[in-house]
Amino acid sequence: MTLLCLLDSCVIYPRILCDTLLRVAEDALYQVYFSQEILDGATRNLIRNGRFDTAKASHFQSCLLNAFPEALVEVPAGLAAVMTNHLGDRHVLAAAVACKAEVIVTFNLKDFLPEALAPWGIEAQHPDVFLSRLCESEGVERLAQIIQKQAEDRKRPETTVLELLSKLEKQVPKFVYQVTTDLYGQEVEAIAKEIIEKMTKPAGSSARWYGGQIYDLCLNNGSLTITAKIDGRGEILSAQAGNGQGCLSPDDVILFQKMKEALNTA
Repeated sequence: MTLLCLLDSCVIYPRILCDTLLRVAEDALYQVYFSQEILDGATRNLIRNGRFDTAKASHFQSCLLNAFPEALVEVPAGLAAVMTNHLGDRHVLAAAVACKAEVIVTFNLKDFLPEALAPWGIEAQHPDVFLSRLCESEGVERLAQIIQKQAEDRKRPETTVLELLSKLEKQVPKFVYQVTTDLYGQEVEAIAKEIIEKMTKPAGSSARWYGGQIYDLCLNNGSLTITAKIDGRGEILSAQAGNGQGCLSPDDVILFQKMKEALNTA
């Protein structure tokens, strides 16, 4: 059964995140909704901050409505007045009620307290939680493919997958770590094992360990563990034979790629 979700203006405003959320909807992982007031709020802020002029804002709204003609919610008169959440966001909850949404995707969780949403059977979710849960329910591989296509489609300027993930990390870090680990976990595993092989000697046991300034690497009976030392994240990858779990960041991947280059030129 398709998940029904309303996007708040604060998640439509960031262009890259909005693009990600809409691509996920386009891939039928959820049904997207928004109201005209929500769209106007997003484009009004884009104009105020100098990112859009009036013509570009109008074009942006037209593109959204053409791409998702069933997404626009008409909110019955007076419905917002009976909502009990934050006054400035009662129109958002009213729109969610009108379209029978199960989730409001928003950064402003404090404006949608559970006690105000419970009578309507609606939950407010931070976009990081929303996208991470989709990874868990639909498979991270599917979300990773969407991110790869999003990077491929960005031409002005051209953007690599890692660059796109780095931009998204500021807003949805857990989701980014899930996708980064899926896309680059095997590559990082192979580089880490190469580092251990070239930089350490067998010590008469099955375990080999390499300690660097940023990461500790441990290989024990073919099982690799990478621990980040300086940012409090702890274990960031646990892998064996290409099957890995963890929370690799785009910067982790870039650093390991640089370490591989250094190994090859040493």
